[in-house]
Amino acid sequence: MTSTIPLLEPDPYVVALEQVAALDRQIAALSAARAERVTHARNHLHRQTPTDTSTGGPVWSTARVERVELITELAQLTRRTEYRSATLIDTSTALVDFLPATLAGVAAGTLSWEHAEVIAKHADGLEGDALVSYDARLAALAAEVNPKQLDRKARAQVELSQPSTAVERAEKAAATRRIYVDPGADGMAYLTLFAPAPEIHAIADRTARLAAGLRAAGDPRSMGHLKLDVLCDLMLNGETSIPGATRGVRGRVHVMVPAMTLLGVGEEAAILRGYGPIDPATAAQVTAEATSWRRILTDPITGRILTADPRDYRPTARMIDHARLVHPTCVFPGCTVPSERADIDHTEDHAFGGHTTPENLAPLSQGHHKVKHHTRWQIVQNGDDTLTATSPAGYRYTVSPEGKMQPAPQELLGRTAATTATTANTEVATPIATPVEIAAASPTTVLGEDLTDCPF
Repeated sequence: MTSTIPLLEPDPYVVALEQVAALDRQIAALSAARAERVTHARNHLHRQTPTDTSTGGPVWSTARVERVELITELAQLTRRTEYRSATLIDTSTALVDFLPATLAGVAAGTLSWEHAEVIAKHADGLEGDALVSYDARLAALAAEVNPKQLDRKARAQVELSQPSTAVERAEKAAATRRIYVDPGADGMAYLTLFAPAPEIHAIADRTARLAAGLRAAGDPRSMGHLKLDVLCDLMLNGETSIPGATRGVRGRVHVMVPAMTLLGVGEEAAILRGYGPIDPATAAQVTAEATSWRRILTDPITGRILTADPRDYRPTARMIDHARLVHPTCVFPGCTVPSERADIDHTEDHAFGGHTTPENLAPLSQGHHKVKHHTRWQIVQNGDDTLTATSPAGYRYTVSPEGKMQPAPQELLGRTAATTATTANTEVATPIATPVEIAAASPTTVLGEDLTDCPF
């Protein structure tokens, strides 16, 4: 008599995990192929030898024009930020040109793209035998650790390879310190500080100590909330010790609130400039603390912000403000730099006949203002507050206005028209009312610098 042992069914959980790992290996292999294509694109663009297209000012080198055009082109085509596009280009070209062992590991699926980014980042400045040794050593280590662990090992390996460059690299890195804002969900946002490690750790330690003191005194908030609240209070109400800095400066924000919403009879959301719609309770709190109010008329049919400014040679203050209301951020595709930090550009160059009118003015960040004038990017106004940007490769992108309210309801327009007609019959002149928006500024709320990294 014989018996058979039934085969055990594979654990579906284990199967799913192994499938994830297998897909990761495929993604890594595709990433290696993408790196080669990115490098090919760079080489093809180099053969086109694009030159500076500006009519005045400092002339960009061909290398700078090439880099900016490739970064902006890939950023728009792949829906990346320009910072991530630059990282993709730099990592790809470093792997293909200088890091063959790392590229082979990625192609084989033993290294992820995140590992490759770490290795390429720290390879900058290494040459000759030091670079070859670094590439081989880090490619082997990457198969055993995660990217964060690899980052520490990469820094240590670079110090061993070229210890004399440590100070120079630290100074170079410090020159890239920055602060930027990213929007979150439900009225929240992220404030990121990129600064030298000692300062960041000191900030974290001070907020933790102050929060611990409040907690010990009986404050019911959690430590996480206390640390954040302490830091916000210091930033909003503290004073800088930097010599020459103006004291007493307070943050401000701009909020557009439909009049009917403000009166409690409408439901249209308020708009926080540089962020987007915010909930009615937050809008009410901000407007309650407002230090100034301003009426802004909108077209009841289209919702466009109107202006009645004269067509002067130079933009007036009201023209500039109007351009920033219509486009709260830079109009270059994908850019999120607030319009308050941007230049007001003549979309059609004034030197070529462009007029100084609201229809020909739009905010461009300083970096993208230069891109428009020095590269083959073209931007045109479409007459309805939208713009079309055409890339050097011929791709077109439409930029829509953010500063635009909902059109008035048809029933309201109908009642208003009927009232106007009746008034006209009795020979009494009454203009048609238009929706009203309120701009509120609060001394207790920060307007963050949403400075997306322009890598040029």
